[in-house]
Amino acid sequence: MSPPGRPKGEYRRAPPEGTPVTTAQVLALVDDARAARSLLAISSALAQLMQRELQVVYLENAAALAAAALPATQVLAAASARWTALAPPDLELAWRIEAGRLRALAEQASLERAVRWSMRVVRGALPEAAQALMAQCDLLLLASAAPHFGMAATPQPCRTVTVLDDGGPAGAQALQLARRLAEALGARLQRQPVRPGAIWTLSEPTDLLVLPQGLRASQADGRPRQATLLVGPIG
Repeated sequence: MSPPGRPKGEYRRAPPEGTPVTTAQVLALVDDARAARSLLAISSALAQLMQRELQVVYLENAAALAAAALPATQVLAAASARWTALAPPDLELAWRIEAGRLRALAEQASLERAVRWSMRVVRGALPEAAQALMAQCDLLLLASAAPHFGMAATPQPCRTVTVLDDGGPAGAQALQLARRLAEALGARLQRQPVRPGAIWTLSEPTDLLVLPQGLRASQADGRPRQATLLVGPIG
């Protein structure tokens, strides 16, 4: 339990489908704790900047659970050369352990920025979960693809922030927020112009990509390799 006067965290299951999420929050969607450290450092800085609560949304992969229910499914443990059977209860246990790890990371990040935070768990697929959350909030952070092995001991610093600007009001709003966030993180800001409706790819590597929600559907690549901030109309 957090000492009196410090931000408190809350761990809860997802509310019923259709329950609105208040825009007085910054949402961070994570499906692998190994990719969470850098994202939590960025999202807690954003929550502090916007004077909002940080809500971490942990995604349990429904496809993985379905695969675990198949009789032939096996898993190769990282510390072993032997394949062992995998069943849904094994996956449920692994998720609970990972959620606990993520909760500890979120509490550490929120204390460093002195922001309130909460955590909830949802189950499904990443694209659908991100789409549903985008309809419920105006600031959504997505974790990058997790590393293949291990977990970084410390978060990688965010040195570069790239913002996509389509020349419209949404692009101007994303640019303004990206500029403020880059300053808060001590990062360099890069602006990349894009044409509305055109397929785009990043012209340079970056640690954080900031873009209006409407541009996400035009991304040429699949899951981004960097943390991504989707910006909707900020209320």
